[in-house]
Amino acid sequence: MKTGSLLLIALWVALLFYQHMQYPQVRLNPISTQLFHPFDTRLHYRIGDVDPRFELSRSELQQLAEQASHIWQQGTGKDWLVYDPHARLQINFIYDQRQVNTTQRLSELQQIEQTQNQQQQQQQQIDGHKAEILRAQQAIQLKQDIFQHELNQYNSIVEMVNTHGGANLELKQQFDHQKQHLEQLKAELNQAMAQYNQLVQQSNAQVQNYNQTTQQINQSIQTYNQHYAARAFDKGLFNGRSINIYEFENQDDLRLVIAHELGHALGLAHTEVNSHALMYPILKDQNMHNFQLTIDDRLLLQQNSSWKKFLDKFNP
Repeated sequence: MKTGSLLLIALWVALLFYQHMQYPQVRLNPISTQLFHPFDTRLHYRIGDVDPRFELSRSELQQLAEQASHIWQQGTGKDWLVYDPHARLQINFIYDQRQVNTTQRLSELQQIEQTQNQQQQQQQQIDGHKAEILRAQQAIQLKQDIFQHELNQYNSIVEMVNTHGGANLELKQQFDHQKQHLEQLKAELNQAMAQYNQLVQQSNAQVQNYNQTTQQINQSIQTYNQHYAARAFDKGLFNGRSINIYEFENQDDLRLVIAHELGHALGLAHTEVNSHALMYPILKDQNMHNFQLTIDDRLLLQQNSSWKKFLDKFNP
């Protein structure tokens, strides 16, 4: 009986040892889970401390964390993680200067986008004025052609009458009427030219404003890039015992930050090859809204067991 108990204990210890070597993430699980559920190789986690300044409820954060863990399941067909209110591994949300900087950065980015929208409206106004100027040019050209045609006719008749000894009273009255008509056409032409020049001045002013806006946008973008250049991943941190989240832009961003840190909790290091991978050290090029694990992420999982890491040391 005693021998059987010792054998059972030895088998149980061997199972735990194998489990820890093959699935290093189980070391973070509660002892009770390891004792009573030795075949459960999932990493248990829960929401820990939450700073209210993030303005997200615990239920919202739990939902996002579960969505983050689902990224690993969906990409491999294996359950690596499970939410457990009694888990040892906590995901804490710590508000500090990083989130303050992120909020400020998003505000500046929004201002740049608003200025770009303003620039688009200016471009539309410029295009509208160009079309109006073109129509004014065409109208002026038509008025000039009509005026010149009637003026030529008037001069020809005057020359012909003068050649034949002058005009009688009736013909003179017709000349006076024609002259008044020409003066009216000339006045209309001058008015059209004045309106055209005003349109050109307005268009030039709009172009000047557009150029100033462009210069402002370029300066803002340059300043933005200098202040907020892409940097190594520090939105979150897995310290070996817990996950601390410090900053995120929106819920899509937060989902990937949690998934990234859960990857570290699973024992994964960064990949330096693929900037679209979840475990790339800079979170920038990934598809935030509909992310899927890359080959590089799955390869990290395949190489993750302690046995493989131990044996790889002896490979040439």
